[in-house]
Amino acid sequence: MNNFEDTIAQLCLNKYHSLKKTGKPIATEWTVLSGIVMKNNDNNLKVIALATGTKCLGINELIDNKINIGNRLHDSHAEVLTRRAFLRYLYIEIEKLLNNENNLSDIFILNTYKNIIELKNGVSFHFYCSQTPCGDCSIIPINYTNLLNDEVDIDVNGREIGYQETEIIQDLHRTGAKCIVDDKIQDPKLPGVNYHAIGPLRTKPGRGDPTLSLSCSDKLAKWNIVGIQGALLSILIPKIKLETIVIGGNCPFSIESMNRGIFKRFSTEISAPIILQSTLEFEHIKSDERHHPCPSSVIWCHVKNRHTEVAVEGRKQGATKKNKCNLLITRKELLHQFLKIIDNSNLKIIDIPKHPKILTYYDYKQLSIDYQKTWKECKQRYFENWPSKPIDLQQFLL
Repeated sequence: MNNFEDTIAQLCLNKYHSLKKTGKPIATEWTVLSGIVMKNNDNNLKVIALATGTKCLGINELIDNKINIGNRLHDSHAEVLTRRAFLRYLYIEIEKLLNNENNLSDIFILNTYKNIIELKNGVSFHFYCSQTPCGDCSIIPINYTNLLNDEVDIDVNGREIGYQETEIIQDLHRTGAKCIVDDKIQDPKLPGVNYHAIGPLRTKPGRGDPTLSLSCSDKLAKWNIVGIQGALLSILIPKIKLETIVIGGNCPFSIESMNRGIFKRFSTEISAPIILQSTLEFEHIKSDERHHPCPSSVIWCHVKNRHTEVAVEGRKQGATKKNKCNLLITRKELLHQFLKIIDNSNLKIIDIPKHPKILTYYDYKQLSIDYQKTWKECKQRYFENWPSKPIDLQQFLL
């Protein structure tokens, strides 16, 4: 394969093909595939996280299920699930490192002089998505020709002459993500290029119920600035940014719209990943034959006993309200991984109580001082309208 973007896409497609059919779309269904590929110092490439998904829980469903706080996924879009699978991969790599398995971690080294975890030289991460992320990145200009008149006449030699009258119509590809309700900028919803407003933050649509989840364009913009590792892992490891974003083939794509969605609408001074489009098409992309979104999600990451998980409506497939069998990428399970590392390590990190009784998930996130400072500055400077989810949805104990 000659180009990097097709190589990244092919690796993700191959990994998807290798997984069992459970959770994948049937003949009339479509989904989105996303993945993260790691490149090491020897230029070897490996898929380390992969997921599918198109669903998102609405506000009322979150509020009505507070008993499941931390146990249920709010956002099951492929990009978000892939990022969560990536977080799990990072935790397992940290455990390898701290369990005297220094040579077994693909990405981390322990700086024994400073007693901190560092990323290995030459390691980089590359993001794939089978279609353009929902939100601002998907608002793409499109021109098409409208045939006004198509007539046939006869010339002096008796031959037919065709006359065509056409017009060029300018329009936009649409996104289902909605402008934040209390934002002063809203979609005009006028015909053609004036349907969408460009630039504002957007929330994903739910099943008739508004959601609290920001569009994937907005989340990629956030990860591009504060890192994809999130608050908890920022206590343990350095910031991790995506070096490349690859979009799949045969879907609406514009490098200008992608750049705008990820950084230019906020500031042209923000450093950005390389954005590319592959020529390779995902087999379960939306089409005339595949017109129903698949209700389930497939989640995989490169860890020991690499079994695949299947999620439906934010829960592990087969789980019930009484049978709280959690997905391994939920907030509660990732917090469990974090505390297990804290309890068993002597890393030079901020003072965190061991065997806590009253600290919640939200409290631990606030202990990530540098991350929270950076995020606060970003919101003031770039994301002033970024909505905060109710704190009580994050105030859970293990």
